[in-house]
Amino acid sequence: MASSHLKRIVAPKTWPVLRKTTTFISRPKPSGQRMGLTMPAVVLMRDMLGLVLTSQQARKVLRTQTVTVNGRRIHDTDSAVGFMDILAVGGKGYRLLINESNTLYLAPVGKDEDIIIQKVRGKTTLTKGRTQIACTSGRTLIVEKTAAKTNDSIVLDSKGAMTDHLPLAPGATVLLTGGNHIGKVGKVERIEGKMIVVAAAGALLETATTHAYVIGKERPLIKLNER
Repeated sequence: MASSHLKRIVAPKTWPVLRKTTTFISRPKPSGQRMGLTMPAVVLMRDMLGLVLTSQQARKVLRTQTVTVNGRRIHDTDSAVGFMDILAVGGKGYRLLINESNTLYLAPVGKDEDIIIQKVRGKTTLTKGRTQIACTSGRTLIVEKTAAKTNDSIVLDSKGAMTDHLPLAPGATVLLTGGNHIGKVGKVERIEGKMIVVAAAGALLETATTHAYVIGKERPLIKLNER
């Protein structure tokens, strides 16, 4: 069984935490996403939001207040909050994103902006015309027949139901989640096999299609500004 802690000095570089304070830091529970794009709830509450000072205080908050990740209440300080997930605490919501410095950050989420955008990792055709979609976050869901393909994105409402499909196609708005241009937002110019060309910040950027995360059609469906 994996340890529930890891040394701060070797924590993922994407985590915006101090490295030389205490020796250990909490490890997020397995969630389906790689650890570099996932953080434990206690670290977000303590190190990024400043809502608590210690893990003990975080445990008390989780016992006495409703703290949720994507609408589901959590009770464990090591509960994983992954890329694109929404942590709601103290009546406010925060979406975990990544910036051009390859660092995770929290973007405020308004009351009517609590949609979840999930990237499609693969899909399987089931009986009776249904389709099982596997997302890069580890989430799976069963829907009626859909045109969503690998590397496309789907939009889920606060209850986890699919409400829209965002294809990876020319004109789509994408957030780059890997490679040399991580954190940049732009529009897809063209797709060439396993490579994609994105117009961002006045330049044409070429990267792997697996690094492109569709976040909207003509414009982003979510706010990207840091807290």
